Amino acid sequence: MKSPIVAFLGHVDAGKTSIMDAIRDTYFAYRESGGLTQNIGITEVPTERIQELCKDLLVKFNVKILSPSIIFIDSPGHEAFTTLRKRGASIADLVVLVIDSTVGIQQQTVESIEILKSYKTPFLIAFTKIDRLSGFIHKENISFLDFLSTQNESFKSSLDEAIYSLSSDLLNYGFSSERFDRVRDFTKEVAIIPVSSVNRIGINDLIVMIIGLSQKYLSLEDSEESGRAALMEIKEVKGVGKIYDAIVYSGVLKVGDKVVIMTQDGAGTTKVKGIMKLMPLEESRENFGKYEYVESVKATSPIRLILQSSDAVIGTTASVYRSEEEKEKIMKEIEEYIPEESNENRKGVIVCADSVGSLDAIRKIAQDKNMEIGFTKIGSPVKRVIMIAKTNQQPVLCFNVSVDQEVEELAKENGVQIISKRSIYELFDAYDEFRNRKEQEKSEMIKASLTLPVKFRVLSDSIFRRSDPFIAGVEILAGELRPNYYIIDENAKRIGKVLGIQSEKKALASIRTGEKAAVSIEGAVFGRNMRANQILYSDMSNEDMIKFIDISSTLPEDYQEAFQEIRKIKGF
Repeated sequence: MKSPIVAFLGHVDAGKTSIMDAIRDTYFAYRESGGLTQNIGITEVPTERIQELCKDLLVKFNVKILSPSIIFIDSPGHEAFTTLRKRGASIADLVVLVIDSTVGIQQQTVESIEILKSYKTPFLIAFTKIDRLSGFIHKENISFLDFLSTQNESFKSSLDEAIYSLSSDLLNYGFSSERFDRVRDFTKEVAIIPVSSVNRIGINDLIVMIIGLSQKYLSLEDSEESGRAALMEIKEVKGVGKIYDAIVYSGVLKVGDKVVIMTQDGAGTTKVKGIMKLMPLEESRENFGKYEYVESVKATSPIRLILQSSDAVIGTTASVYRSEEEKEKIMKEIEEYIPEESNENRKGVIVCADSVGSLDAIRKIAQDKNMEIGFTKIGSPVKRVIMIAKTNQQPVLCFNVSVDQEVEELAKENGVQIISKRSIYELFDAYDEFRNRKEQEKSEMIKASLTLPVKFRVLSDSIFRRSDPFIAGVEILAGELRPNYYIIDENAKRIGKVLGIQSEKKALASIRTGEKAAVSIEGAVFGRNMRANQILYSDMSNEDMIKFIDISSTLPEDYQEAFQEIRKIKGF
């Protein structure tokens, strides 16, 4: 049986790396910049360490470890998950969604949930930092259930409240959840495991849950496929050169193997020059991990892969081939799956991302939002991308890539908006703001060119002039009144034209619902076609009414109210 691949997802400071520190008995979280993870990290936790940590619980729950280890992936955000890619799906067998018990669901938690829904990957929740909940009585190195039996009602109440709040929020995303020891059916409910990494509370419960769920519900049988490795990051290692942090997820990979890779120019081939296997309980981040050179490695194994050429795209797979026929088959798979990046005329938003996996995640979330993705590129935007965006009148979304100053200047010169973020959630949020702003600007332009709907009343105690022109105080009941609007009564009869609007001797460009002002109307004569308390409307043409329908969703409801009355009066 292969080792399950378990990826951590969650908000940037929810405690992902701290859980791994507790498992490895290390302190990487505190060595990172500001305590935040900067790169993807891989750790293989062997059965021996699992037995050491969880011996009593394994016996208690009658769980037998069948796999040789667990491969854990930790990263700044979603990157480890989306780069573990196999034909559009993640090769992660299970995900631990890490949520801070003192905060609950945060921005990147939402992003993680959306990605999990898109990839349909099973997951459980590590509910961290429970030592910060009210009423906590200090304990260390203990399973959650044993720990809970030592706590008073104050803490139990705080914890239950936090779990129920989380469960309620998760329902909004379509997930039913419960504390792990209360779950009746793990295929229908997401298990929540409360933990405190600094005190090593619940860490063994979490590991036993991972082992139990992965062995019972997931397929971990050895594959008959040729060796395949997911390429996660590329690094420059002193004395070695460029290497790929990778995971062999099927078959066997050997030094000298010929492999098909995905490059910026399409499918290509290269050769395996060297393989460095990550030692158990070591961490793959630069300057941390220890490796040993090996001639071959089988699934599932974290490695550093040295290829003859270093132009493989991150988030793709290096696939071994033994014959020309097999090579052609793999290359066809790649070409069929990788979208037509060269299609510059495809409608939709332009996207530049750090990896194919990131593009996958962006496409999946965009699909859920009914948002069209057009031309895409792996890597930073170049001048050509800006000109494509200009031609298609689209913004350029940049995820986790740098933007050259020269490219930024070209974008400004050509009126192209570049939206650059390090979080997919923030990227879509920024795009929504941009789109709303554009729609508002478009709405304002259309508003300026048409007669808007308005319903207003002539105030009986404010008749200042009876004719030539008629001047009186009015109150806007719904919509918006502007100078030069023609006015009709409730029978669709035209009364006259608004010459001006004044309040406190100042001319106004418009007045809206609830506002009062003095209005002069050419053609209106008091006692003939005008009376006190009369209800009047703007005389909208059929063309204006059609245009208004197009922008009505961007305007307040009272505009719709006035419009519907005018429509009825004019029989439109």
